[in-house]
Parts: sequence; C-alpha cells; structure tokens
Amino acid sequence: MTNAEPPIHETCMGFCRTCGVVHSLPEGRAADHGREMMDLFSRIRRLDYLASDEEADPQLSFDYLFQEGRGHMFGVLDCLDPEGNQVVLRAFSSLRDGVRHIAGWVPPIHSDELWDEVVLPAQAEIKALTRKIHANAHDPATAVGIREERKRISRGLVATVQDQLLFTNFRGEQRFLRDVFSNSGDIPGGVGDCCGPKLLNHAALMRLKPMGLAEFYWGASTPSGSRVQGRFYPCCQEKCQPILGFMLCGIDELS
Repeated sequence: MTNAEPPIHETCMGFCRTCGVVHSLPEGRAADHGREMMDLFSRIRRLDYLASDEEADPQLSFDYLFQEGRGHMFGVLDCLDPEGNQVVLRAFSSLRDGVRHIAGWVPPIHSDELWDEVVLPAQAEIKALTRKIHANAHDPATAVGIREERKRISRGLVATVQDQLLFTNFRGEQRFLRDVFSNSGDIPGGVGDCCGPKLLNHAALMRLKPMGLAEFYWGASTPSGSRVQGRFYPCCQEKCQPILGFMLCGIDELS
C-alpha cells in the first residue's frame, strides 16, 4: 500500500455570502476512514468495493478507469445521524465515461434527468464535431468553423448545467449555483463534481451532522507533482471553496 501523507487540517472551508461568515469543517476522524479506503483500494483495485469478485464490473476496475496514467480524487465524510450513530459517506470526483451511480458512493448532485436529456446529447455532439475536426485537418478553414461550433455547444452545456445545479445546506435551504458562488468572474465548469460538495449535499439532504471530511488522490501521480497517490488534499480553491460557505452554513447549529 502507498503510505498516506498526514491529513490537511483546514480541509474544507468557504465564505458564505448569506451570513458573511467563513464556515469550515476539519478532517476529524475522516482521515482514518480515508486510509482504510486506500488500504481497500490497494487490495481490490476497483470502485465497486461492495461487490464480490464474481459480481465485479470490469469497467469499474482501476486498470480501466485510470488508463493513460490518470488518477482521481476520493472523499470521506464522517457524520452522525439524529440518534448519534456514526455514518460514513464516500464520494468520487467525476470519472471517465460518465460513471455516476455505484453502490457505496453518494450520488452526484445534478439529476439523472439533466444528465440523460441534456449532458449526454451535448457530449455526443461535441465528440462528433471533434471527429469532424480530425477528418478536415487538411482543410483549415473548414476545421476552424467546426471548432467554433464545438465551442458554442460546450459553452452552452456548461451554462445549462450551472443554471440547474441546486445545492442544499444544513439550514435546509436550497439555492442555485449562481446564487451561492462567492468569487467574482466566470464560474468554472465542473463545479459540484468534486467530492466535498457531493458529500456535504448528500449529508444535508439526509439530515446528517458532518464531523470531519478528508479527500485523497488515488492513481498515477500527475507529471507536475500537484497530485500524488495516497496524499490528502484540501477542497480545491477554484471550484469548491466558493460554494462551500453556503453548503456549510448551519453546520455549527446542529445538535
């Protein structure tokens, strides 16, 4: 097993535009659960960890998911239910081929309806246009026009997803992404696909009280060294921190 680095104590935080406060959540005991997950990964090398070897899906093996030297972020949220019982939630960041629902992992924030009716058709168009670009490599003028069309569809897809992305906090409030994102400027694509937001949104919907959150990287380390297998990392500044303030709001008032 790869030795895990010490957890990051300021793992999850963000400014809440509603109450003007920076809310935060430490790693707590979640880091221990993260190490247990890494140990499991090193032994079974697949995401469907609840399935038996006979029932395992080959497309959920790390050999398939981590092709071309890729890796992904995984997160663990240590919670208490209303009766004081421990509940451990687990999440993965966006994976190849639109992997979304696997037993033992919290679901994505955006709905299956949005995924099936908006995201998948747009992605199919984008892939088809990419193939056309390659086929017209000998004709730069035509390729430029196709690239512009691909860019238009891609930007439209991001905008549509962002318009419909609804977050829940620990006061029971629900707001759309554009109403909670605290940073100025354009909202980057992929907001809400990371582990922290998925975990907190699910905990809020299930009326669980978060006690600690830890995220770690698993897979081939990046060439730049910005992500190393087995190390813990804080929630990202670009996509997560601007929404975590709203998502954590009310957490300190939970009994």
